[in-house]
Amino acid sequence: MRDRKFFDAAGFRDLIKQGLINENQDFGADTDLFDELINKSNLSQYHNFAASGGTENTNYRASVFYSNMEGIAKENSREQFGGRVNVNQKGLNDRLTMSLNLATNFNKANLLGGGTGDFEQAIQRNPTAPLYNEDGTFYETTAYNNYNPLSRLANRISERDQQTTSADVRLQVKLTDYWSVSGFGSYLRNTYNDRYYRSSKDWDNRPGSSYQGMGYASKSNYLSWSKTFEATTDYRRTFNDVHTVTGLVGYSYQYNTEESFNVNNNGFTTDAFLDWNLGAGSAIQNTRLPRPGMGSSKNDNTLVAFFGRVNYSFDNKYYLQAIVRHEGSSRFGANHKWGTFPALSAGWTISEEGFMYDVDAIDELKLRVGYGVTGNQGIPNYQSLVTLSTGGVYPQNGVYYQTYGAARNPNPDLRWEQKQELNVGVDFALFKRRISGSLDLYNRNTKDLLYNYNAQQPPYVRDFIYTNVGSIRNSGVELQLSGVAINNKDFSWDIDLATSYQTNELTKLSSDVFKANWLSFYGLPSPGNLGEAFRLEEGGAVGNFYGKEFAGFDEDGKWLFYKKDRSTARASEISEDDLKIIGNGVPKVQASLNNTFRYKNFDLTLLFRGKFGFDILNLKELYFGNKKWLPNNMLKTAVTKHNELNDDPQYSDYYLEKGDFVKLDNVTLGYNVPLKSDYVSNLRFYVTGRNILTLTGYSGVDPELQDTGFEAGVDKRDYYPRTQSWSIGVNVSF
Repeated sequence: MRDRKFFDAAGFRDLIKQGLINENQDFGADTDLFDELINKSNLSQYHNFAASGGTENTNYRASVFYSNMEGIAKENSREQFGGRVNVNQKGLNDRLTMSLNLATNFNKANLLGGGTGDFEQAIQRNPTAPLYNEDGTFYETTAYNNYNPLSRLANRISERDQQTTSADVRLQVKLTDYWSVSGFGSYLRNTYNDRYYRSSKDWDNRPGSSYQGMGYASKSNYLSWSKTFEATTDYRRTFNDVHTVTGLVGYSYQYNTEESFNVNNNGFTTDAFLDWNLGAGSAIQNTRLPRPGMGSSKNDNTLVAFFGRVNYSFDNKYYLQAIVRHEGSSRFGANHKWGTFPALSAGWTISEEGFMYDVDAIDELKLRVGYGVTGNQGIPNYQSLVTLSTGGVYPQNGVYYQTYGAARNPNPDLRWEQKQELNVGVDFALFKRRISGSLDLYNRNTKDLLYNYNAQQPPYVRDFIYTNVGSIRNSGVELQLSGVAINNKDFSWDIDLATSYQTNELTKLSSDVFKANWLSFYGLPSPGNLGEAFRLEEGGAVGNFYGKEFAGFDEDGKWLFYKKDRSTARASEISEDDLKIIGNGVPKVQASLNNTFRYKNFDLTLLFRGKFGFDILNLKELYFGNKKWLPNNMLKTAVTKHNELNDDPQYSDYYLEKGDFVKLDNVTLGYNVPLKSDYVSNLRFYVTGRNILTLTGYSGVDPELQDTGFEAGVDKRDYYPRTQSWSIGVNVSF
């Protein structure tokens, strides 16, 4: 398959629409810079070949692939190749089964280009400033937060060579017709080498800087690997044709480790060696240069579990399932390494009852209810232990000795975070399965939240400690619908709809020992010292924007904001008590609609996606849409939409916008060639387009942003072009 990607020309129109490019200007240097950063001739390709076969007792599948993906930005690409082999073998009269999987992937990536900061320069850099000096060298500006991205791309190297290999094997022995045992083992290894070089011609290494006009080089190595072993035994039997019992018990063990090494040096008076002769850097002897660095690390963790599951069904109408997991993690304190997590669910297939036989419209109706507890160990390793870090040195008899001290506070009571969930759902199929779907309502309560809290000194040695304090509640509803709108001999139309609604609330934040009035997130960038954009407090929701409420401008164009008593005041007169929740960046509703049309050998797929009920903080407008940003480049809105403003940037709901959007996310048109061949069993041509159309009231370039976690809904000041891509491909089966 060959895959072509093109920069969306509509992206330039969006830039004009947003004022990032003045439609009336003769496309000055800012447009030239944007143009120079785009790899217009990029061609990405992917090729895959697979073969399969076997006998009655043995079957295999093997595949190899090659891909070369060029990014939308210059100096941003990834070339990779690899393969996969799967073998299944039966023996002992089909009572023994072995499955083996082996996969490996080699890739080389150019990581230099594609940084969002480069494209931020195309927005904010003075459009009258040239890119090159008359002698052909790069022109550098000294305004705040300015640099020449072309100089960075020309004078630096950042590459990664990576290999990932995985292997697993499963053996299963059927001891009786009802009882079997199995063992599973896997190994995953991931390693990469990074190289980085910054030329003596680079602006950051210029004469007069700390690098005194000489080069800088670094190398780093990373290795991670994991070993997994799992042993299970399961039982399945049906009694009197109506009672079916299945059971499983097992043990699992997983060990993960990471190792890293890095070294750097500077003071290279020639770029001839690049990063291949680190010892040639004079900083080893010249103490007036930045000190060379070296570091290494290793960390590991172990997860062990004992588990069991029992299922019972009666007459294909009533279902019960019970699960319990007893898990231990090395990440937790000595007093709480183990946690027990049960789950219980039941189902009733109402459509199998006698009183439903005459209801022709209902083909399937099943009611489900379940309750379960799961554990979360998603924290860094060793947070429950005292680890050492280096301090200063002390002299003794003319020798300087390194000192060490505690790197963190110990917490022997650090324990599992637990999520308790109650779910009620119904599955249905109607009108001879022309309509089917499911409806789920859930309530999740997560307690013993893992978080890094401030620790009082004394008695604690360090100022932070990982502990379990808070709790959060999530509630929502999820709906999935599938429908066959038309189903004729030559034409069919299938529709799939999925939508969800969610709310959340932080129900607990503090304990008797660890207290916090609120948690703040996302410090707004300089200049201005504008504080943090989000606040999470008890009774509040994740993703709440917290700040000043806009009240207008005075006759001098200065900001006016509402105080707590609803009077108005300038920014300098607003206190902490006047701040409030001004919006939320987490979508309340998400939906997707997929339409599949088939006409004879043609097929067409249209996928729409949407998110609704959330706000976006438009930082491009906050900074670049303000005349105070001069002498840097401004958005056109600085002298149109925000022309009344004549004051320093301020964070408030003035820059919050509704983020609701609907996207035509994917269009695929395919044709299956009718064949009568002994050599080719399938031949399909297709063309696919992605990110085709966006419908939104948001004034920014794209409303689809990070919308999970504590910092949802921020359209950051940096920028990366959102692309529209088209792929042309062919699938052939022999």
